[in-house]
Amino acid sequence: MNWAFQNPIRLEGAVRRHFESIGYTAMLTLWRRKRMILALMAVAALAAVVVLLKSEKRYTSNALVQVDFGREDQTGNGRQGGGLSFDVSALVETEARFVRSRAIARQVADALAAAPGGEPVTERRIQDLMRDLTVRNDSRSYLIEIGYTANDPKRAAEITNLFVDTYLRNRSETSFAAARRASDWYAAQMKEARTALEAAENAAGDYRATYNIVDTTADGGALQQQKMRELVSQSNSASLARLNEEARLERANRAVAEGNIPPDIAALPQIQRLIESRETARRQVAELSASSGERHPSVERARALLSETEARLREEVGKSVATISEDVGNARRLEGELEESVRKAKLALIDNKSREAELRTLQGRAEATRSRLKTLTDNYVQSQALSDLKPVVAQVMIAAEPIETPSGPKASLILGLAILGAATLGAGLAFLLERRDTGFHREDEVLPETDCTCLGLVAATTGAAMRLDIAARRETMRGIAASLGLTAFQTSAKTVLVTSALPGEGKSLLVDSLALSLMEMGRSVLIIDASPCSEPDRDTRPALEDMVADTASRRQFLESRRGEPMPVLQRRNANLRNSLPLVVAGHMAPLSVIQRRTGLSEGGAVFANAGIGDLVKEASSKFDVVIIEAPPIMLVADSLILAQVADVVIQAVRWHETPKATVNAALKRLREASVRVHGIVLTGVNMAKYQTYYSFFRSPSTRKFRKYYAAFD
Repeated sequence: MNWAFQNPIRLEGAVRRHFESIGYTAMLTLWRRKRMILALMAVAALAAVVVLLKSEKRYTSNALVQVDFGREDQTGNGRQGGGLSFDVSALVETEARFVRSRAIARQVADALAAAPGGEPVTERRIQDLMRDLTVRNDSRSYLIEIGYTANDPKRAAEITNLFVDTYLRNRSETSFAAARRASDWYAAQMKEARTALEAAENAAGDYRATYNIVDTTADGGALQQQKMRELVSQSNSASLARLNEEARLERANRAVAEGNIPPDIAALPQIQRLIESRETARRQVAELSASSGERHPSVERARALLSETEARLREEVGKSVATISEDVGNARRLEGELEESVRKAKLALIDNKSREAELRTLQGRAEATRSRLKTLTDNYVQSQALSDLKPVVAQVMIAAEPIETPSGPKASLILGLAILGAATLGAGLAFLLERRDTGFHREDEVLPETDCTCLGLVAATTGAAMRLDIAARRETMRGIAASLGLTAFQTSAKTVLVTSALPGEGKSLLVDSLALSLMEMGRSVLIIDASPCSEPDRDTRPALEDMVADTASRRQFLESRRGEPMPVLQRRNANLRNSLPLVVAGHMAPLSVIQRRTGLSEGGAVFANAGIGDLVKEASSKFDVVIIEAPPIMLVADSLILAQVADVVIQAVRWHETPKATVNAALKRLREASVRVHGIVLTGVNMAKYQTYYSFFRSPSTRKFRKYYAAFD
């Protein structure tokens, strides 16, 4: 489902109804267990009363002490001293903590032990004094309330006044020696810090002067790095120039070896003139040879001139190649010098960095010592201000007196806590018991849990309203018969199989009640009780085993269609004693019963026989309705066999007792055998308790139902 297209208002309403249902169900759970909760609350209240009656009464005596700080500021919020401001409420809280301290309690214990009949001082005695002592102070005033709780009011007043006297004596004897000691300690530490600061600053200065470090900031390092980058750039340029010169020399040597003139050498002026002279001499030789002949003296002179010109040209080319070689050597030398400069610059930079780091470490130590000196100075000033303050003066405003009214135990508090705890425990137990109860509570739970319709509720028989229960059960059976198509106007179903998951589910009561209701509706009914018998039946009437094995006996019994005597039905179900039909005009109601005589061990021989199918088929032709009471499906496999010859299968489930998982397991077993369960009937329903799963009180409609049955039945 795509929730993006859902109506948000509808979703919000559904969520609200869901949580309202959960809350309502929880309240109903508490209401159903109200007797248990009330019983727990009553027991807790009784236990609280017993504890209160047995508890020893406690008395509390209080004294008030006013603390005077001597000098207050104009606003009344603080105290000025030595140029510093102090929070008075914090000082009052300090005095209160001093009263609560173990040292005061120990001195009080010593004073009590020194008195006649006093108890020896032990750790437990000191802890008891601290436990029963109460000290409260108000941040808006200078008052401290000191109280003590004891079993005797006079004892409580005595110990309270002893605490007050001990506190005042300690306060008057206490001076500011601690502040003076702190001031002296701070002075000594300041002196050491100054000496350490001077030594650190001198060490940093000497290091700077030794290594001639001018600037340790980022700017100084940047200048050195810039110089380094320039040297590296020059070295790279020299390497490039050297590579160019070497390439030029290589081209020149290759061209000379091939008898050519390198282009860059041919561009020189003197080389160009020699090349032009060579070309002129060559033309003269060619012209003279053509005009005068090869052996003419002028041709010989022209050739000599050409040879001289070529020799001079080779000489000049050689000089130019030598010049290029010198340029290569100069480039290599310059490259080496620059690389050496770069190496030295790198070493210098690394060395300078390490020295600067060492210098910064020395400077950091000096700065840390300077900060510590500043902190010590501030603390020294504050300790001096505290030592200059006047001692705190305290006086008794109200001495402790014996109070005869007990201060504890508090009856209302103990009783309330006991009742509240019992109610909480009862609520928790109620929810746990409800969680443990896994049976069906309401009719509308059956379909969602089992995918089967709930055909009806069979009320449990109560002695107080037996007649009304019989009337309600009869009408329930008539409704079930109509739902299953068993009435005279409905001929779709002839054979009904009634089974259950476990024994004791009210299956027999359901079968007999349904049969009696059909009988009253004018339908002839045959009950086949296929449940095993625990003891051999001495009845002379034909049993189920006889009907299956003997065809003659079966036909004789079915042809007779005789009604059963009353004792037989009463023996089957004692709850039907008051609901059996009456004899009309000497004719017994058309209701017959075939009971099983043997136990479980003979079940295979009985139900494996094809005669069981013939019995049901022939009985369907003689009786209007055949009701088969089958054994529990979870214990015996007979129900799976009998279900194959039944038109309708219903399952009896004990209300509030049979677990839902067991019911579902039985249904699963039937469905795996291709048996369709047409519905479930809840038996043994306590109608008064059943209403508590819907509302807090009995519904007015229920009273109307009973009134209706009482008036017309």
